[in-house]
Amino acid sequence: MKIDDMFLKDIHRNIEGVITASKVNDEQVYQELDEYVVTKELQGHFKTFFDAYKKGVLGDTSKMGVWIQGFFGSGKSHFLKILSYILENKEINGKTAFDFFTEGDEGTQKIKDDMTIADMRLATITPTNVILFNVESKHQTGTEEKNSLVNVFLKVFNDSLGFSTIPQLADLERDLSKKGKFEVFKRAFEAEQGESWEESRHEIDFLEDEVVDALVAVDYFSETAARNWFAKYEKDYQISIEDFAELVEEHLQSKENNEHIVFLVDEIGQYIGGNRSLTLQLQTIVEELGNKSRGKAWVIVTSQELIDAVTDISGSAATDFSKIKGRFETTLSLSSANADEVIQKRILAKNTSGQQFLEADYSNHASNLKLMLQFEDSPELKLFNDAKNYADVFPFVPYQFNLLANILTQISKHSIQGSNLSRGERSLLAFFKETAERNADSDSQSLVSLDQFYPSLEKWLNETKNNAVIKQASENSRIVSGNGDNFNIDVLKVLFMIKYVDQNVKPTLNNITNLLISRVDEDKMALRKKVQTALKVLINENLIRQNLQSYVFQTDEEQEVTRLINNIDLSAADVENKLAVDIFEDKVGKNSFSYKNRNAVGKTFENRYNFSYNRYIDDYMHGKSINPQLEVKIITPYYDGLWSDETQLIYQSTKNQLLINVPFDQEFMNHMSTYIKVERYVTTTTTNSAIRNFAAVKAEKTTENQDLNASIQNQLSEFLKEASFYFNNNTLEVSGSDFKARLTDALQQMAKLVYHKNELIDSAITEADINGLLRQSGDAFVAQTDNQNAIEEVKRYIQIQQGKNLTITMKTLRDYFVGKEPYGFVNEDIEWAIARLFKEGNLSLFKNAIPLSTTDDVSEISKSIFERKSPEKIRIELRQKANETQKSLVKSLGLELFNSKNIVDDSNDDNTHLRFVDRTQKMIAEFTGYISEAGAHYPQTEVVNKALKILRQIIAARDTSAFFEVLKEKEADLRDWAEDLEDIKNFHVSNQKTLWNKSRDYIERIEGSMIKESTPAIDSILSEMKAILKQSVPYKSIPELGRLNGAFETEYMAFMDAKTKIAADKIESIKQSVLEDLGSRDFEDTFKNEAVSEFDKLIRALDTYQKIDQIELAAVQAESLQRNFINKFTLEENRRREAAARIEEQEVQETPAENNDDYVPAEKPKLKKIETVYVKSLIKQSSRIGSESDIDAFINDLKAELLAQLKNDIELDIRP
Repeated sequence: MKIDDMFLKDIHRNIEGVITASKVNDEQVYQELDEYVVTKELQGHFKTFFDAYKKGVLGDTSKMGVWIQGFFGSGKSHFLKILSYILENKEINGKTAFDFFTEGDEGTQKIKDDMTIADMRLATITPTNVILFNVESKHQTGTEEKNSLVNVFLKVFNDSLGFSTIPQLADLERDLSKKGKFEVFKRAFEAEQGESWEESRHEIDFLEDEVVDALVAVDYFSETAARNWFAKYEKDYQISIEDFAELVEEHLQSKENNEHIVFLVDEIGQYIGGNRSLTLQLQTIVEELGNKSRGKAWVIVTSQELIDAVTDISGSAATDFSKIKGRFETTLSLSSANADEVIQKRILAKNTSGQQFLEADYSNHASNLKLMLQFEDSPELKLFNDAKNYADVFPFVPYQFNLLANILTQISKHSIQGSNLSRGERSLLAFFKETAERNADSDSQSLVSLDQFYPSLEKWLNETKNNAVIKQASENSRIVSGNGDNFNIDVLKVLFMIKYVDQNVKPTLNNITNLLISRVDEDKMALRKKVQTALKVLINENLIRQNLQSYVFQTDEEQEVTRLINNIDLSAADVENKLAVDIFEDKVGKNSFSYKNRNAVGKTFENRYNFSYNRYIDDYMHGKSINPQLEVKIITPYYDGLWSDETQLIYQSTKNQLLINVPFDQEFMNHMSTYIKVERYVTTTTTNSAIRNFAAVKAEKTTENQDLNASIQNQLSEFLKEASFYFNNNTLEVSGSDFKARLTDALQQMAKLVYHKNELIDSAITEADINGLLRQSGDAFVAQTDNQNAIEEVKRYIQIQQGKNLTITMKTLRDYFVGKEPYGFVNEDIEWAIARLFKEGNLSLFKNAIPLSTTDDVSEISKSIFERKSPEKIRIELRQKANETQKSLVKSLGLELFNSKNIVDDSNDDNTHLRFVDRTQKMIAEFTGYISEAGAHYPQTEVVNKALKILRQIIAARDTSAFFEVLKEKEADLRDWAEDLEDIKNFHVSNQKTLWNKSRDYIERIEGSMIKESTPAIDSILSEMKAILKQSVPYKSIPELGRLNGAFETEYMAFMDAKTKIAADKIESIKQSVLEDLGSRDFEDTFKNEAVSEFDKLIRALDTYQKIDQIELAAVQAESLQRNFINKFTLEENRRREAAARIEEQEVQETPAENNDDYVPAEKPKLKKIETVYVKSLIKQSSRIGSESDIDAFINDLKAELLAQLKNDIELDIRP
């Protein structure tokens, strides 16, 4: 039975496949109404709509917005058009739209619900102006967006009333109509122009004279006013939404019988989606119409998206957009199931024989179809339910309805076809009808495969690039065989169609094969092989690409990107680097592990010994080398000659290197290379102007690569489970649930061999333990035995290095023992050993070359042992303990020098050292104080300095061993010093030093004076004093200084008294001279007390002076004081003269002029200032006078100097 013979209606009949808002002829309208299928879903929508609409017919309502939403193929555009027919109650061939939905019996009647029918009748008898339009087609390109939507509404509103679509002109027509002059105007215009107004008005810009004449002829405008209207007409037109709503309401008020107006707007969602301004305009239009017309004006719109999606704009405007939902109170949602039902009833309905045959034949193929059509990871794809379902959709498969709708939707979204692809459900219907027509001659065993829909899709694609890809492929001889087999092209078509619907059907080999099944008895295995071959051909031609198990159609842009990616050069190191990151970073994590040390006595230390290791992929090191003692190397297929040779792997493994062989296959390595190439491309290529939609192509590549990497990680985990381990020339048996655990086990075994001397540690020593040891002292010190074997190992190493004359530091020890084979110790292990050896006196520590002692502050010792930042500054030496000879020397010297018997500590050499040094420091301080008072002027100062130098050498000894050596070297000098120190000390603590200091002071009074004047008696006394002070050991003669000091005091006092008398007389004489000068002036009282006080102060000070210099200086100070007072007197005299002159000048100015011509003003008084000049300042140079002429010359020079200093208004006060 042929497929063509199965259908109830002629499959070849003409059906308008695309439903638009444009006008159609009556025949098309009749077919639309007659064949319109009211599904169960639509029954509910009709009921909802007309129930809401009647509220505006019977009363007032502001809820007059209707939102019809549905995805591609749901039939929303057709439903909108049917509503327009019903509301208009359009009549075709004597049959109204209402009749098409209500005639017939219960089985044939389209609308089943009586209440819905009653509401529909109410709507159809209400006069209604129906305005159906597509907003995108009515929008005027270039208009400002802010008014674009209201302008569209105004345009269609004016057009529905017979007015021009030009808003300015429509306003003129509307006003003419109101005044009853519109028809007269049109006749007048036609008489002028020769054509009707409707035919000509779109060219009004060229008809100014004719329009003006007509307007004047009907007495609407004067010619001037008409010309002015034309001038304004050419300006931009603006209308507010409120004014538009007023126009609509004004129109409705002018009508009778409750007339309504309905705006039916197709695809509003596409027009306003995501645009805040347009969305708010739509809201405002509906709001204003609702408020003003109260249910007489309705707005019904369609949208491919839900109202929530169209108005979903986040941010501060979210509140504004929530309001629009309230304006569209009635929301009708059409699902894709609605389209399925329509297609099955309108296109695929079978006649009785066809239905019966197919239902009967289903049982022959049901099991095979169920097995054959099993899709992977595609649960949403529907298959045949039963025999009736099979017959209802034959020759199609149920999954094709939703899948094709999604394909068309996604093609639309990805802008492949531009705006040509209809958004209506009927385009989906056309796909099925046309495809059924192309298969009309096929037999009853045929099925429609997905590629057979492509010819219908191709018509909408036109000359797009992707259509060109398939056309070019059809002309490629490597793709299309010579016998005309286009199967490779069919596969390419399928991959193109499902490119953007991988969420519905994964493009795997099995799924692609299922989509190409074209018979109920298909040999699927043969078809699968055929598809597999085709996929390889298409990959080689770069028309598709493989992403794991999926195959993806490539656009021209994607082909170019794939080509660029494939041309990227990779080295083995690139792949090895990614493997290193994936394994070592992601799978394993840290490049270190905690060694579970089990020592000789069976103790295990958790998390104490942490070892790092170097990581390799083949010979590529991942990261820096941090521990060459432990290396892990993973072998890949790139490692020639070793990867598959277990014998070589065993042979090359060592005790320091763990080899791991992972059985990677070539497909996995190819996936790695692909990932790296794509990742490198997308991360380094930010833009490519030669590739359209580059950002989208790059984003898709990025997503695919992420999926590929996820698969790589899963595969890698599986390969690692099969890894083999080789170590120390043996195959290593490891345990663990995953690779990380197995590697950890292998590293534990490796560490046990590499760090075999780690077993010397028997106690986990902490810093607290070390500090506790250092704090123990004297009898409280308890010998420790922890880690004794390790301590002996450290001591042995130091002995060997010292034997080679090498310097040992804490850094040396850490570098040798900490983390290094065969020990692998931690810092605390070494620090404990050093603390023990130091505390027991077996070892010396030096910090910055300064020795440390067990008697030092514990915190300082601890800080040195724990020094991690600069351990090279802590030097270490093994040392010997003091012998009896050394101790005996300390005892005897201690007794002689310090009179001390308890300096030696037999149990602690450092303590002995400390005690001796402590006493030595006190002695140094004592004798340094003695000589610092007067330096070398005290007796035996050189002896003291020599002794101090030796004593300082003792305390400067770098350590205890050096201390004993210094004592032995300086023994004789120290014993000599012991003999002298008592006399020296006695001098400083008795009155001897007082007598000595007084004699030195008396000598200094005379010899230190600038005026070295004395008496013979004084000189004799000083001579005896100096003789005693010069003695090297003067202690026996010092008592004589007492007598000499007394004699000096008597003689010197008499001498000073005489000098004081002379100076006092001189100062008194100067004082009287000053007072006499002052007495001759008017201001004596002003300065007399001050002068007397200052001079008397100098006289009184004479009694306190002990040196001649001071007395002589007092006389000089008196002369200076005299000059100061004379200067003060002069300044005061000048001040008084200036004051008197100002008064006199004022009196002259105040004297009235005489009333006669002979009056002469008094002259301004002249002021003379006094300047003091001292005689010595007048004589500029020395002169020798030997004759009268010399006298004349001297006098002339003096006169010249006086004349030079004498100025206008100056008096000179000459002073000696």
